[in-house]
Amino acid sequence: MVAAALEAGRRPQAVFLREQVADELGERLGLAPDAGAAGGPPPGPPPGVFVVSDRVAARISTLETPTDAVAVLPLPERRPLSSLLGPGGAALVVYVDGVQDPGNVGTLVRAAAALGASALVTSPGAADLYGPKTVRASMGALFALPVLTELELADVAGQVPDVTVYGLAAHGGVPLPDAELRRPAVLVVGAERAGLSPAASARVDRLVTIPLVPGAPGAVESLNAGVAGAVALYEFSCRPAGAAEDPSSRPPAAQEG
Repeated sequence: MVAAALEAGRRPQAVFLREQVADELGERLGLAPDAGAAGGPPPGPPPGVFVVSDRVAARISTLETPTDAVAVLPLPERRPLSSLLGPGGAALVVYVDGVQDPGNVGTLVRAAAALGASALVTSPGAADLYGPKTVRASMGALFALPVLTELELADVAGQVPDVTVYGLAAHGGVPLPDAELRRPAVLVVGAERAGLSPAASARVDRLVTIPLVPGAPGAVESLNAGVAGAVALYEFSCRPAGAAEDPSSRPPAAQEG
């Protein structure tokens, strides 16, 4: 994840490398010391890079087993959502509505980055996008995707011209494969147990549902927010520019022999 942050152009305020692997990691991350003067003392780490013992690494890390590298980064400058979407009218924004589990929120960030979303926004009360568990669950995708925190859905939709707001619900919506998915769009993903909040439900234009396989065990009533959001994002990615698609026009799935 430190490598992902550096590759995304983030400038850390400090980087801590565990001493057993400091030379190897420093070189791989582009944080190796400059060559010292001939005959002079061996060079130390660059400014802002600290080599630490296992004991210090354990105190810095939030994990039971400390990682080899820890970086401290400033929070990104907060900008209007409209400035993060870029030109064109094919924006797809993921709106995380009250999902409090950091693992699910991190999974949604990762899926959004992998499947072509333009940005991800969390509602007030959702898990902290920059909390350690969320950052780890995103596996570095947090640095590759524009994100904003604690915005109301109405404010998000108001910054995307001609937007259609899709609400992902466990039951009662149009089956996702049959839904007319168009961009620009906001995809609202609520918590598995609570579902969409009343405020979000009031702003949703179209409700969609992921149909479960007939005969699935009765204990499986719904998918968690991370999985459900990823499935919906994949469906959006299958439709270029968000154009509606006739499901019957899809080629049949390959069968294993």
